Amino acid sequence: MTTNVIAQEFIDSSSFESKTAKGITVVEFWAEWNSTNEVSFLPQLKDCIVYKVCITKSYDVSSEFDITSIPTLIIFNNGVEQVRYNPNILMQTTTTKKALQKTIDNIMFSKFQ
Repeated sequence: MTTNVIAQEFIDSSSFESKTAKGITVVEFWAEWNSTNEVSFLPQLKDCIVYKVCITKSYDVSSEFDITSIPTLIIFNNGVEQVRYNPNILMQTTTTKKALQKTIDNIMFSKFQ
């Protein structure tokens, strides 16, 4: 049995603002040299769009958001940073799929209050 996992689209400084401007987006700041710590569950999140920014190719975006370690995950709502998840000292994410989805759900529900 195979599992179909949708790959995350890479964005850079030319597309970052337009891609994160509308709705809930999750951006993983990433680097190929740290691919073993890639956050593999991101494409499984619901009610959001997921993107990647390669910090070695898009230094300007990484600098703008003060990314000092990877993988860093940032949730945006209509282009505004809502929550940031920084990695631990081993350069691994410390959040879970469940916790991330709960944050996304809370952002969704806040639109109806």
